Amino acid sequence: MKKRIFAMLLAAAMVCTLLAACGGGTSSSSGSSSTGGDTSSAAGGGDVGGEFNPGLKNLPLVENKGDYTFSIFCDDSSATGEFAMLPILEEQTNVVVDLRIMENSNAKTRLNLDLNANEYADVVGGWLLSETDILKYGVQQKVFIPLEDIYEEYCPRITEILNLPGVREEMTASDGHIYTIPYVTGDTTVGYTPYISETWLKNVGMEMPKTTDEFAEVLRAFKAQDANGNGDPNDEIPFSTDPDNKHLEAMTGYFGLPMDKDGRGILDGKVVYAGISPQYREFLIWFSGLYKEGLIDPEVSTQDTSVWEGKGNRGIIGCSIAYGSGEFSGEQMTTPEERPSYSPLPVLNADNGGIWLRDTTGFSVFNTQAAITDKAEHPEIIARWFDNAFSLENGIGCNMGPVGVVVKKEGDDYVKYQLDDLGLSDEEKEKLGWGNLWMQSMPKYLPKDFEVVEEGKLYDEKKAIQKFYEPNLTEGVIPKVKIAEEDMETYSDYSTLITNYFTGQQAQFIAGELDASDDATWQAYVDGFKAQNLEEYCRILGVEEIVE
Repeated sequence: MKKRIFAMLLAAAMVCTLLAACGGGTSSSSGSSSTGGDTSSAAGGGDVGGEFNPGLKNLPLVENKGDYTFSIFCDDSSATGEFAMLPILEEQTNVVVDLRIMENSNAKTRLNLDLNANEYADVVGGWLLSETDILKYGVQQKVFIPLEDIYEEYCPRITEILNLPGVREEMTASDGHIYTIPYVTGDTTVGYTPYISETWLKNVGMEMPKTTDEFAEVLRAFKAQDANGNGDPNDEIPFSTDPDNKHLEAMTGYFGLPMDKDGRGILDGKVVYAGISPQYREFLIWFSGLYKEGLIDPEVSTQDTSVWEGKGNRGIIGCSIAYGSGEFSGEQMTTPEERPSYSPLPVLNADNGGIWLRDTTGFSVFNTQAAITDKAEHPEIIARWFDNAFSLENGIGCNMGPVGVVVKKEGDDYVKYQLDDLGLSDEEKEKLGWGNLWMQSMPKYLPKDFEVVEEGKLYDEKKAIQKFYEPNLTEGVIPKVKIAEEDMETYSDYSTLITNYFTGQQAQFIAGELDASDDATWQAYVDGFKAQNLEEYCRILGVEEIVE
């Protein structure tokens, strides 16, 4: 039975307010009968005439297409570099977007070069900015401009989002300003996890491992036998990981102290620093032993995303850390009955203290995804452009596919159809695939727990993993970093030094260049941390204890 859209996060009155702000009509664009933006005439909002419309209450935002163009620099791994929702938003607003995207592995370096050379875009962000960047380029240098007054004046949807519980507080920097566009979303409680091939397990005659010792035996079998069944017993890579999101230190949870990539962990309900802990040392000894045996991808610290994906698509990776198994396996489910051949690796040693870090409470506020810079002429138009993108039907389009094409309004319901059921060509299906709808590192919005009827709904891998991992997750989550203004400069200095030291030393321990089992070597590693003012860094981070 079809279900009416609902949003449990918002009270009924707030939902009504938000939907009213979204506009009640439809506007047309090529290939879409309903695009979800505002529909009133531009004339009602002030004289546009090819210039900035000071009212910005209606669409289009400028009178003629191309009267205003702004640039966005971000990272994305879209196969085409084209995004189905951008022409729709252009049709609604008459605003043209100059999109400059790069793969994540190179984008951060390029962004830093652009910022240092004063040659940055009107909007910068994606999974590239950090709290340090907001402090440096927002609070201190004002390269990123304050936006709260613009939101109040021109952006009813963004204002509604900011007024959700806890959002405005998360978005506000230490000087009281908001420098970024909110990215508020329902989120998974479990992010990156290892996925292991059920096919490989069957081919080598082994069961799903439950302990670190059993897992090592499985990897040895993957290495020694023709686990992928292609006739070549020497091409298997037992274990690899997403180069942009390695999350290897997360496996310290198998030894009782799950931690994030910054070295913070949760122990006995407290946020601690785990980067010099006995548990992390035990992980490094175990994992470097696997590396020495040739069970870990030899390019684990050097490969880029395309190389990793290529290995997975060739069927030579037995187990890998990833957000979803399809990111490296290349598998695409096409029917509700299908299941991936890769399953989540259980939390190892769960009966002996093994635990996995809970990423979120199921709701996340990302405050570093998109900043408007001082290069932007009329930043009001940019903010209003995003505000329009956050309307209900545009939000559906960015998340699921354009309304009128992939999602259709049927009575009071929005119904999403599978691409294979729409009679589309392969080229059209590729253009309308999830990764090609919207720049996935840029903010988009749908109310939390948004529901839509899905005809032929496919297997929800992430939801299944959440249920599977729930008994072995930490009770709490590691809070986001909020830096006091008086600590800004100190944090900026320490953050880069300590993060680089942590990741660099980790790579050397894993590769065997450093021996974590040697007491003198480990003490030198710990002393190196302390020499970089680890205690002061942890104080700024709000860490309650350094575990060593």
